[in-house]
Amino acid sequence: MLVCVGSENRSKLKGVERAYKLFVRELQVVGLKISSEVTPQPLDLETVFRGALIRARKSLELTSSAEHGVGIEAGLFNLHGTWFDVHVAVIADRCGLITYGLSPAFEVPSRFVKELLGGGANELEMLVDNYFKTKSIGEYGGFIKLLTNGHVLRDDLVFYSVLMALVPRVNKDLYST
Repeated sequence: MLVCVGSENRSKLKGVERAYKLFVRELQVVGLKISSEVTPQPLDLETVFRGALIRARKSLELTSSAEHGVGIEAGLFNLHGTWFDVHVAVIADRCGLITYGLSPAFEVPSRFVKELLGGGANELEMLVDNYFKTKSIGEYGGFIKLLTNGHVLRDDLVFYSVLMALVPRVNKDLYST
């Protein structure tokens, strides 16, 4: 099975491959440079979902031999005054089926949220790299790696979001209408 991902980010590709390998024996995962067409740092769930959907559909359109197009978008959302970081996965296929999944979410430190909302940076990754003296942390384990001393990686968040998006696909009898 050929799965095209609307990103070339290493953490995203690793997470997608890990999730699919639970259900698909022969698998090839290919990353494509695709814009989500949303803001660099989505600040609500609707925008995160839209970015992931655009990435999934475009990756499927660009590779005629792909069976699935996968879009992963990370972003923030506010719930009762607390900001969380979450990854959304969208899987699109040639039959028109679209399925969705979310990762575990974690609370974002208010100092970073204030800077983002105040225009101090375009993306959370820029603030994290500056604060922790890292470079492109989103490619190498993500902010969550730093917050958990390496116990949880961005790859894991992507894995769980994709796994959740695969649930309706591996349980078709329960999800068909």
